[in-house]
Amino acid sequence: MQLHHALRLAPDELSVVTLVGAGGKTSALFRLADEAVAAGRRAVTTTTTHIFAAQAEQAPVRLEVEPDAADPIDWAALEAQLARHGHCLIWSPPRVRSAGAGGVPAGPPLAGSKRQGLPPQVVDALAVRAGDLGISLIAIEGDGSRRRPVKAPAPHEPVIPSCTTHLVPVAGLDGLGLPLDGPYVHRPEQVRALLQEEDASTRLTPRMLGRLLVEPYERGARSGERGERTPLSSASRPPGARLTPLLNKADSAPRLAAARLIAQRLAQRNQPALIGAVGAESRTPVRERWGPAAAVVLAAGESRRMGQPKQLLRWQGEPLVTRAARIALDSGASETIVVTGAVAEQVEAALAPLRQAGRGRLRVVFNPAWQDGQAGSVRAAVDALSPACEAVLFLPVDQPRLPAALLRRLWQTWRGGGDLAAVTVDGTVRGAPALFDRRYFSLLQGVQGDRGGGALLRQHAAHVTAIKAPGEWLADVDTPEDWQTAVNAQS
Repeated sequence: MQLHHALRLAPDELSVVTLVGAGGKTSALFRLADEAVAAGRRAVTTTTTHIFAAQAEQAPVRLEVEPDAADPIDWAALEAQLARHGHCLIWSPPRVRSAGAGGVPAGPPLAGSKRQGLPPQVVDALAVRAGDLGISLIAIEGDGSRRRPVKAPAPHEPVIPSCTTHLVPVAGLDGLGLPLDGPYVHRPEQVRALLQEEDASTRLTPRMLGRLLVEPYERGARSGERGERTPLSSASRPPGARLTPLLNKADSAPRLAAARLIAQRLAQRNQPALIGAVGAESRTPVRERWGPAAAVVLAAGESRRMGQPKQLLRWQGEPLVTRAARIALDSGASETIVVTGAVAEQVEAALAPLRQAGRGRLRVVFNPAWQDGQAGSVRAAVDALSPACEAVLFLPVDQPRLPAALLRRLWQTWRGGGDLAAVTVDGTVRGAPALFDRRYFSLLQGVQGDRGGGALLRQHAAHVTAIKAPGEWLADVDTPEDWQTAVNAQS
């Protein structure tokens, strides 16, 4: 999966991505720019702190600016470089060494080491002019880490421009298991203070790493000894900026397993995260995306052909609606929603024990327009989703042999980058179960009739990732004959 796709960068809008933290920011910075150019778009890279001159060589061209000037950027020169290369790095002239005895400079400019980038207000000015220049991406490195895998913010950095649309904290998974001390982490005292760990020999755990990636950007202050609010760091997230941590260097099975544990915990806190290996040699910089997601059981129908509420038919000792909700909970979704309509009270009563055991992960949503068909239940479910929800999986109440393992495969397809995923039987795509990324939520809210998201799958068939399954797994029970066939098959 490409970084642009995983970060949800809109191709027709300006994205301002600020990368902070440690363990691969520069690699991610230039990977984003390369992806933009490969897609025929224009990109600008820069830093609000410093960048090594050798690292800047990864950009095809560099443009110097005078950050203290009234109009720091030569706009004509930038337009010319973008027209030629598609990607331009903007930085400041080399710093001059401080004066020695008698006011004589102690040495030549530091051209071979680090260069300063742009003040945040200059980045904001660049964002204002981006549309005129055809720029779709501004990627910024917001702090330094001395090439260590893990760090915590300081009072003076990161420096995050107010125009930032996507804030990406980065950490290297190679820091797991190492002591919280200087040779291994940048600013160890700050790291230990944030984690409330006094012992420098304490080793970094997955839980700690998840906190380092998120907590500094959820709050910009902490309470002092007398209860007053004092600055923790300058890591304030601009209003509206999307926070997406990147767990980098998932280049081995143990690191991938640890990253999944961190990402799963973050998803439970309504926080999306990416697992990647963002290096020059990596063909797919993002291995998996994680985030809060919902499984929806469609259980609002009146079961006219069955002659009785099929939601309440008992399969292997439990009502069909309870079984469907249970496998939805077991699928890996953050929460499960059951949409009710006809016989809503009986369905809620049947779900009561499971709701209690689900510890808040099971909700019931009533569809007052249940007589209008399945599309009404789809719309009711999408309306009820959390604003943080990243994807939704729909399953019917009347497929008693549907296994949770098949639903988990659908979720894994989404984590790998598939925005639409459905099951095929004998080469035919079935309408349920089916999974939709949040890119399709607005379209789901417009579905009509009794076919739910099936029409949407057919309309976007070229983008559907299909998973093969035996036909009996998806066999519906719509009539007494269907139900008797299913019961006979299990005996």
